[in-house]
Amino acid sequence: MEPQSARAEPIEVLIEAITDEERFVSATWSGALPGANPSAERVTLRPVDLKVGRRLQLSVFDGRTTVVANLEPSELATRLDELFETGFASTFVRTLDADLQLSHARGGTPRLTRHRPSASTILTAHDRPKARLLDESAPFLRAVGITDLQGRIKPTARAKHRQVERFVEILSHTLDADLPDTIRAVDLGCGAGVLTLATYHYLTQVRGHSVTMTGIDTKAELIERLNTTVAELGWDGLVFEAGSIIDHQPAEPPDLVLALHACDTATDDALSKAVGWRARYVLAAPCCQHDLQAQIDTANAPPDYGPLLRHGIVRERLGDLLTDSLRAELLRAHGYRTDVIEFVSTEHTAKNLMIRAIRTDRPDPEASAAVERLAAVWGVTPALAARIGYRP
Repeated sequence: MEPQSARAEPIEVLIEAITDEERFVSATWSGALPGANPSAERVTLRPVDLKVGRRLQLSVFDGRTTVVANLEPSELATRLDELFETGFASTFVRTLDADLQLSHARGGTPRLTRHRPSASTILTAHDRPKARLLDESAPFLRAVGITDLQGRIKPTARAKHRQVERFVEILSHTLDADLPDTIRAVDLGCGAGVLTLATYHYLTQVRGHSVTMTGIDTKAELIERLNTTVAELGWDGLVFEAGSIIDHQPAEPPDLVLALHACDTATDDALSKAVGWRARYVLAAPCCQHDLQAQIDTANAPPDYGPLLRHGIVRERLGDLLTDSLRAELLRAHGYRTDVIEFVSTEHTAKNLMIRAIRTDRPDPEASAAVERLAAVWGVTPALAARIGYRP
């Protein structure tokens, strides 16, 4: 453990703020430093008052589940040492006096930025209501028919509302705490635009960013209706455009790229665009992976894997999983940290996986080798490989 005298001054400032029982509100650790591999995506800490007295509630989110523990005051110092040594890229501490943000320069040197305080009270209730990322009174939910005039979810739209809530939750866990004030985003193959609107609402109304966002789809009539909706909402940072994914050229490369249920190789078009733009965040929910399914046949299947191709539904799902596994590995090979997570319940749609990618600028040679092996074993050529210039 790093001795206290050797700690950088910004970290000392944060530790002093966190251990001030009269002023500390909350702390969040997120992201990963180059070469580091924190055991969690996000960790939060806040004071809680229990029957046994004041404790520090530690919530650890690993990308799928959250584990919560209430720390004794005597345990805090050891846990803080672990958190500051484990390689998180960003720490955000809220106090009654200031919001303190720790980031790192290119060489890894920690630097501290002070902001005006965003909290005026310390909430210590153990059973405080869970903060909703998507308030049911949000006007865009009414505009797309999910809620009624009183802001209540329509019975016929509950499944869609759960999908929107789940997406916003994933988005909130994906984005770093130290995002720039202005964010550029694009939704490639936006369809009905519900999740595009949800993204813009979350970034502007919940996170407080200035956002320039574009939704792209080939259906001109749909685009016209969506732009009417945007005008009615009074949002001047969001626009929808009719056009193809592959032809879209933004004025500036986006920070966030969405491709949610773009059909078949349209997902590959979107992912290749994101790689070319060096987008910081990518969320893609693939759909209808016909391209690779058509390439898989009994003749080129690995030995003893014939039963996987005997039944149509199994063959189809095999094609889905192989396609998305190759996509995730190709993104890793091009400098992204990736994972494949459940998007929504299979009760809502069988296409329930999401590829989440965060740019690290550290290409993974093992991922390149994995793509080469998988493509060779199954005798397939991934569409994304050709689009981003990779040749297995």
